[in-house]
Amino acid sequence: MPFKQRKIAVMGYRSVGKSSLSIQFVEGQFVDSYDPTIENTFTKSTRLNSQDYELKLVDTAGQDEYSIFPSQYSIDVHGYVLVYSITSLKSFEVVKSIYDKLLDITGK
Repeated sequence: MPFKQRKIAVMGYRSVGKSSLSIQFVEGQFVDSYDPTIENTFTKSTRLNSQDYELKLVDTAGQDEYSIFPSQYSIDVHGYVLVYSITSLKSFEVVKSIYDKLLDITGK
């Protein structure tokens, strides 16, 4: 079977570990240093239920109250990973806002 391509956006408040989680998933190593991200894209091939997938993981810049859901992440994206820090109430509030905006955009 040919590869199916899927694009996943990793979103959340700044400095919650989006890049560390993305690198851990793709490369199998955890980066615990902080380097602000503008945007990175990672690719990983995986197999699920006898189907091969090529995942394009878009590691976004941290969202805040002024850029809750940039429009470029609503087009051609098949899924979202919302990340927050358990030590930051603000990061949880931002993820809630992103989630609400996703529901508005998808009409659900």
